[in-house]
Amino acid sequence: MDLTGEYSDRDFVTTRGDTRITITIGRNENTVALGRVDRFLVDDPKSSCLLAYELTKPFKMGYSFGEQNGVYKFVLQEVVSTEFDNMELRIADYYRHFPKEPDGPKGRMPTNPFPPPKTKEGKKVWI
Repeated sequence: MDLTGEYSDRDFVTTRGDTRITITIGRNENTVALGRVDRFLVDDPKSSCLLAYELTKPFKMGYSFGEQNGVYKFVLQEVVSTEFDNMELRIADYYRHFPKEPDGPKGRMPTNPFPPPKTKEGKKVWI
């Protein structure tokens, strides 16, 4: 239906090998900024290895109404995890925004993983 590898009709259901998934997410001031450069870690909480996905098809039209109401549907493509992904906090590209401490062991979580957002001088803000 939406290029996720699943096809069904009244009498026939099949799943083809594919690495795409769809998600439905609420529309708000943070999700309106999501685009094709954004990545996510999606998997069962008990999984030992999280799967990384990149947003490839943002369907922002047709499911929202008014100024702030509705949902978005996104198609995500599975991609390779990177050294910037924080598997413990389950946040893709975390270490691009909050670099690891150089003197600490590799993969050590910062002492304050959620510092206050930086908003002055045009700096980007973490969602």
